[in-house]
Formats: sequence, C-alpha cells, structure tokens
Amino acid sequence: MIDLLILLSLALFGLFCASATRKTAILAAFLAYIFVVLLATLLFRDPAPLSIELDPIASYRRAMRAPTHLAVIEIRNIILNIAMFAPLGIFLPLFFNKFRKFRYTLPIAALASLSIETTQFITRRGVFAIEDLLHNVLGAALGLAFFLIFSKILKPTSK
Repeated sequence: MIDLLILLSLALFGLFCASATRKTAILAAFLAYIFVVLLATLLFRDPAPLSIELDPIASYRRAMRAPTHLAVIEIRNIILNIAMFAPLGIFLPLFFNKFRKFRYTLPIAALASLSIETTQFITRRGVFAIEDLLHNVLGAALGLAFFLIFSKILKPTSK
C-alpha cells in the first residue's frame, strides 16, 4: 500500500514539472507501478490449487462467518484489490485524454485484471476469482474519479 502511495506521489509530482520532466516522471512511476503489481500478483505468491471462484461476494461471505482475525484478513484483501488498480485509473488519463472517460478506462482495467487472474490460474499462483476482477475495476473507477476531481480542482483558471 505504501508503494502505491509513493508511486502516486511521484506521478502527481510529475504533473507540476516541465513537460519533458513530467512525462518522464509519470512514465517512470507507471512502469514502477506495473512492476509492483506483477510482483504482488504473480511473482511473490505461493503456489495455489487450481481453482475458480465465481461467487462475486465470496470474501464478504467468508468475512461475515469468520472469527474476527480472519474477517480482518478478508476485508484487507478486498481493500488491497481495490487499491491496487486505483493508480491505473489515474495513470491512463495522464497518458491519453481518451481515458478521461469511464467507458474507455474501465474496459482496459477489466482486461488487465482478467489477464492477471488468468495468469494466476494458469501458473497456479492464485485462484481465478471474479470478485477480484470486480474489485480491480472498482479500484480503477475510483482512481479515475479521483483524477477527474483533482484535475478540475487543480486546473488553472483562464482570465
């Protein structure tokens, strides 16, 4: 989580730099973000059984039935899946104006999440979970909403 905050800070810093420096800072932050996501979702994971979870609220069900310490783990995983894709919703519109619209950003987020879930399944580095895909897309949507709100706030006013 701290890694993602550092990357977002670097990207926001890039917004206030000269054009060439800004693009370089944002690109560096984006590449670092992709690297962190790949580490977290594929490389630093223990082998998992070949499994598909199609229940879109499985974690919520487990959290409600589990003892407190296990419920906290389920809730933490939900939050991390959402937070992991929020930067994608910020980075995409920084690169291309087209991605300042939900109808363009969310399919890319869904495709990226589907790629991760499929790779986890094939390599047995995680369970293919529909709810992870939904949480990832929600994260990208929240990231884009954050971007749109702050771009309006920080937009220079013309006289």
